[in-house]
Amino acid sequence: MAATANWRCGDCDTFNAPEKRVCTICGSARPAAKRPAPARPVADWRCPKCDTNNVRDDRTCLVCGTPWKATKPAVKNPAGPSSGKSAAVSAKPGAKKPTPKKPAPKKTTPPPSPSSAAKAPRSTPTTATKRTSPTRTAHPRPRPESLFHPPPTAPSGYTPTAPRPAPTPRWSPPPARPKKSNGCAGCLIALVVGIVLLLAAQTIIKTIGSHSDASGGSDQNGGSTAASCPARIAEELPSGDGAELVRAYRTGNKQITLCRTAAGKLYYYGEFSDHREDGIAMAAERTKDGYKASNPPYRYEIHDGVVTIYESGRRIGQETVTPEPSPE
Repeated sequence: MAATANWRCGDCDTFNAPEKRVCTICGSARPAAKRPAPARPVADWRCPKCDTNNVRDDRTCLVCGTPWKATKPAVKNPAGPSSGKSAAVSAKPGAKKPTPKKPAPKKTTPPPSPSSAAKAPRSTPTTATKRTSPTRTAHPRPRPESLFHPPPTAPSGYTPTAPRPAPTPRWSPPPARPKKSNGCAGCLIALVVGIVLLLAAQTIIKTIGSHSDASGGSDQNGGSTAASCPARIAEELPSGDGAELVRAYRTGNKQITLCRTAAGKLYYYGEFSDHREDGIAMAAERTKDGYKASNPPYRYEIHDGVVTIYESGRRIGQETVTPEPSPE
């Protein structure tokens, strides 16, 4: 029986037609359908609520009426089944009688042994004796007297001898000359010139790349051009007669072709490499680092060697692109 409803991809959340076996966006396989649950028990079953054995023909418990599909068992009665339950179970031919469970024996704490009771607890000292150290008396140091003045107990009439002045040197060394710093003014000039030349080279490369997009060559994403857009792709473009090939890329299982019509309109054409489905053509535009195409709610951007796919502004996939001369 063929499927009649759209199915949703588990990897990129894309809705696909019923006859599709793989996702049209990411190529993931369609998940298998789940089998419905059986309508009745496949064997004898035990009630999860009252622990009553029931045969496979019973869809509800004979005692409490719980359905056989119940998944949350109730707490069992520790006192065992009631007399009404036993009567109902015995009335059913072929029903098994539940076995009452014996209560677990209570644990008793053994009395303390005489030897342990006779032991007296050790006394803990409440105060500690602090060892005191003898007090030291600080004696002031004697103040040294000046080398050129007598002590206070010197006899009167003592005159100190004046110190001799320091001798004047006959030869004095010449003042040291300041060292010349090894300045790197030449290195600084060379660095500035190198930066200027680098900026000029980048400007020239960008200018050449912008001209090569219109007259053929390669862009920063590595794509190459051909003389004309393939005929089968040009037929899918609005006014595509005489369109020229701008860029061609391929991913793991897809082909991306950018063509410009005679009216100057740029189009993005995406398809599977094995042509298992029809491709999609959408308007595109050149950006500063690649290309961008839009097919609401999806958007495709090619830059830095990858193609990124967005859905309503949210990224849903990214693949590496490899440039090639032509999709043919």
